[in-house]
Amino acid sequence: MRTVLLFLVWSSLSCCVFCVCPHQTPGLRRWSHASSWPGNKKPGAQSRVFINDAILLDESPPELHSITIETTGRLVWSPDGDYDLTTQYILIKGRFDVGSDDCKFHRKANITLTGIRGKYRYVMGPHLFGEKFIGVAPGGTLELHGREKLSWTKLTRTLPKLTSSNGLHYDHKTSNHSSDGSWKKGIHAYVMDGRNGHVIDFGSFILGEYNSYYSPRDPTSLAHFINNAKDGNIVLLSVKANLIEPRVNLTPVYEAVETLTDGHMTGNGLIRSVRKGDAYAFIIQKGKPETLDQKIGVNYKLRSQTAKVSLTLWDRRLKFSTSSYIDNKHSYLNSVDFRVVSTQAAYPILSVIDDVSTWQPGDKVIVTSTDYQWTQTEEGTVIKCAKCHHNQVQIDLEPLFTHWGEMVDGVDQRAEVALLTRNIRVEGRMENTCPSSNRNCNKYNYDTFGGHIKFVKGFKDVHIQGVELTHMGQQSEKGFYPIHFHMTHDIDSVGNYSNPAWVRHCSIHHTYSRCVTVHGTHGATVQDNVGYDHLGHCYFLEDGGEKRNVFDGNLGVGTRKGSILPSDDKPATFWMTSPSVYLRNNVAAGGEGVGIWYVYPDEPMGPSFGLGFFQKNEAKHTALLEFNNNVAHSNLQGMFMDGIVEPDETVGDNNHYDAREDPLNTTSPFKEVVLYRLTAYKNQYQNAWIRGGLIRMDHSSFADSGRSLTMARAAADQSLTNSIIIGESRNLGEPSRISLGNNKYTTMPRSIPLPYDPHQPLNGFLFYDGPVYIKNVWFSNFTSNVNYTAGAIGFLRNNEYSSSPSNMATNVKFNFVDGPTTGNRVYDGNETIHGFGNNDGDKTATIRDTDGSLTGYPGATVVKPGAYYHNSRCYTRDNWNMQICPQEFGSLSIRLGSTGDHGKTHPFMIRDDDPAAQMTETWAHSAAFPVTLGGHYSYTLHWSGIVPHEFHIVGEGINRGRWLRFGVCLPRDGKFHIWQFKPVYRDSQSKYDNQHWTELTSVAELEKDTSGTGYFWDKHTGLMFFKMFNNYERFNNETDACPNGCPYIRIQVLSGNLHDGDCSSRAYGPYRRAPVTGGHALHKNTLQATASQPPRDWGAGRTRPFLTRTPVNGHYGQWTGWSHCSNTCGGGSQVRHRACDNKHSSEDCQRPHVEHRMCNTKPCSSTQLLG
Repeated sequence: MRTVLLFLVWSSLSCCVFCVCPHQTPGLRRWSHASSWPGNKKPGAQSRVFINDAILLDESPPELHSITIETTGRLVWSPDGDYDLTTQYILIKGRFDVGSDDCKFHRKANITLTGIRGKYRYVMGPHLFGEKFIGVAPGGTLELHGREKLSWTKLTRTLPKLTSSNGLHYDHKTSNHSSDGSWKKGIHAYVMDGRNGHVIDFGSFILGEYNSYYSPRDPTSLAHFINNAKDGNIVLLSVKANLIEPRVNLTPVYEAVETLTDGHMTGNGLIRSVRKGDAYAFIIQKGKPETLDQKIGVNYKLRSQTAKVSLTLWDRRLKFSTSSYIDNKHSYLNSVDFRVVSTQAAYPILSVIDDVSTWQPGDKVIVTSTDYQWTQTEEGTVIKCAKCHHNQVQIDLEPLFTHWGEMVDGVDQRAEVALLTRNIRVEGRMENTCPSSNRNCNKYNYDTFGGHIKFVKGFKDVHIQGVELTHMGQQSEKGFYPIHFHMTHDIDSVGNYSNPAWVRHCSIHHTYSRCVTVHGTHGATVQDNVGYDHLGHCYFLEDGGEKRNVFDGNLGVGTRKGSILPSDDKPATFWMTSPSVYLRNNVAAGGEGVGIWYVYPDEPMGPSFGLGFFQKNEAKHTALLEFNNNVAHSNLQGMFMDGIVEPDETVGDNNHYDAREDPLNTTSPFKEVVLYRLTAYKNQYQNAWIRGGLIRMDHSSFADSGRSLTMARAAADQSLTNSIIIGESRNLGEPSRISLGNNKYTTMPRSIPLPYDPHQPLNGFLFYDGPVYIKNVWFSNFTSNVNYTAGAIGFLRNNEYSSSPSNMATNVKFNFVDGPTTGNRVYDGNETIHGFGNNDGDKTATIRDTDGSLTGYPGATVVKPGAYYHNSRCYTRDNWNMQICPQEFGSLSIRLGSTGDHGKTHPFMIRDDDPAAQMTETWAHSAAFPVTLGGHYSYTLHWSGIVPHEFHIVGEGINRGRWLRFGVCLPRDGKFHIWQFKPVYRDSQSKYDNQHWTELTSVAELEKDTSGTGYFWDKHTGLMFFKMFNNYERFNNETDACPNGCPYIRIQVLSGNLHDGDCSSRAYGPYRRAPVTGGHALHKNTLQATASQPPRDWGAGRTRPFLTRTPVNGHYGQWTGWSHCSNTCGGGSQVRHRACDNKHSSEDCQRPHVEHRMCNTKPCSSTQLLG
């Protein structure tokens, strides 16, 4: 190894680099000239190169040890040719240019980073660069600017799966020959007619295992098979399982193949290089040696190896192909295939949204899955197309799956088409097997130690665009990613960067640890990139303190599980650990975990801890900067806003997210968080789960998931508005094979979310916790079938927590007639129905229909069936498995205060007019008993075990005129301390007389009480009676559990027999009431379809082109005026926009382009209830 030192002064460092192209900068010395180097000697193989002057890279050097560009140095890549640079690392203290933003680089530049883990560990002061890297040190500049190419687009026409009806002329796997000798290890072979693709002959030959009968004969038989082919015939050979067995003489085979390809035996045919376990495929048209295509898939003892070859006869409009697949883990997966396909089907022309004329023949592309499994993403190669328009591209791809290309009733399910190829390429050189120094070979039997690019604090400039990065990232430890902003702090105008750093239009594929990492960095822009087939989270905020970063127009596909962090076991394509982020126009197009995940630590972690990026708990009270027009499909879960990053980097439950006007003051008003234009479809477990306070999901579209949207209120109300939810769309996906038991199966014509659970219920919107509010939502296609139940609206299943009685629906629309065979507006099951349970929360499911758009009865309540709920004015809607009542329901929520009593008792409630109508809660967490409000019904609370030492009772859903009287069973010999916090404060042991309770003499006197201070204690029965009421009225669009707070009583049992907790035998009868009669009873009605199509302005609409962008370059212009208020009273919202079209503004375009505000907050008049 030699070291090259270049100690010269680069006099042109102060030159304006944007005035000319980098390679035109005066004073550049050519790498190829010996005179440019010390001692007139160019760097040789494995040289350590130090650059202190301005060097023009105008040749491909030999493989180097390393390159260090010193502070006064500059390396510029020449556009005069296609060059390769191979080295262990490049450290940039000065400047490295490949083109510029004004002067894009148009030739090919390939940088290969080499090395095996553990050879060295490069540290520069506090900065760890590690191994196999491009590192930008303090003061360094990296400018990589490849040719302008569109990163990705979307189909405008469906690409159908290749079948016999659209161009598949012959398929071995579905032919009669598929079982002919399928057990034979060796070569399977076809001879086909080159004029029409017809099969002339087929044979399978045992060569890869010894068989006393076949082994002596089959090599010669195969040779005869090959030799008998006539000129013009197509000969196809493929290895099944194995070719090499030492006891089998393959000489006749070798000679026949070489004679076929060269006219005589040569002794050097590629087939002689096949080793044990290698895959091998071969194709040729006899008599035309130039048509030969053969490949070996080398057995590196990884999971599998594949070889595939093809031959296209354009004059015959036929494509022949064969493939060999060998699985080293499961031998039953070994396979061969032979196909004949029409050229029209084998080389489809894709019609897309955008101009793709920059995509050139030879470029690699992917077409994403539009089904539940992201692995339906397919790779193809662009070919020349003389008849294509600017928005069309022809590719070499025989589609194994259908890729949807249409809008479906307002849901954009069009597949993304992404470009992988760029003319600047940075890659890691990989070993064929997993080196032991990786220390993860037990998890990955292939090399995961790729290259990486890291920028550290104090860099001068970083701009990367039009670059292809592959085999990058290191799965061995944290901190080494394909692109990594590492603790660079403020890199926008806040940090005095005149040209803030960005990564744009790059392709980052087949990587081993993430795609783009923004770590301890504020103000980076990551835009229009493609991340494909990577381990662990893809677009990644690391510590939870990052601010003002922009993720705009990025596509992520194929997010696989990793092992760097515990959360990588459920990886997110967009892992957002900070709310201070702009997330717009992105697509999470499939992976093994979550598409978009917002999850914050209580305070920044890792090296960001203590730096003041966020104060403790600040993130959970900070509103998102922007969420606009993002898409998630083909994931396990689409979007997930919940959880907390724990100090040990695991993910805990419940984010406790509630944004405030002042995030550091939790008593300041709530600040609304608007999730605008989410599109989520074909996510297996659920399309979206949102937990938090004052969150509005607006103008969003959902389709095809077992659960489309669950909203779990945490603090303030949540709402879904102006949106679309489709149960099953006409995007059918792949047919599903369903087990019927006893080795019997049936096939459904469409895909289902969870193949292992074909009976999973299909739900649209699910209420959880609450109150949650839905308004202006259109539902379509929720029809139960023999395999699973379906309902447009439902509740979180198997729920142990109580559900709010104030969940509401307003102006909901349906495109189907409600009925068991046509679709269910609502559905909720019980423990007898697959997927449902009978937990405490399951029993309390309720929805208020504010305007009759759900039930046909304004003000009605949808509740569970059963005697406890039922009264003479309700009716049961059988296909919903629910009943509809005219009354308004609230709930008594019973919370245990004495934790030592947990598990020692269960509360149960009895309705006074029907003591047999009881409801028992397990009290796993909190118990809530639905109650009919208004005074016509009353209840008593009892205990199946001991009376708790302390418990709390909250009357949820109670508002003016809707009061409740109830009794609580307490020890008859007991003494108690009783507080009331709403509607007026009372304390039975207060030192202030005006805070004492008033003990009344009867239930009748209590019911007349309007002070809120009275109670009645019946020592004989052991019942203490209270009346809960509220002096404030509920208004339309109000979704708090109670206006101005819910009535709240706390009881402490100071003494007495705690086992005296069941008063039911003493209570009825003095307190049995007569059944309620009279009033307006509801009757089963016909619920017709209310809208065959969604209203024009509902849903997310088309997700591309991006509405947030304009073709005009520049900065933000003026705000538009505020839109009309969405409601005339009761609280609506307004929106305004601004475009990035002001060329003369000094303001950048990284701030919000859309804003919302509340309007018309004056209460509406109360909804008239039927009860």
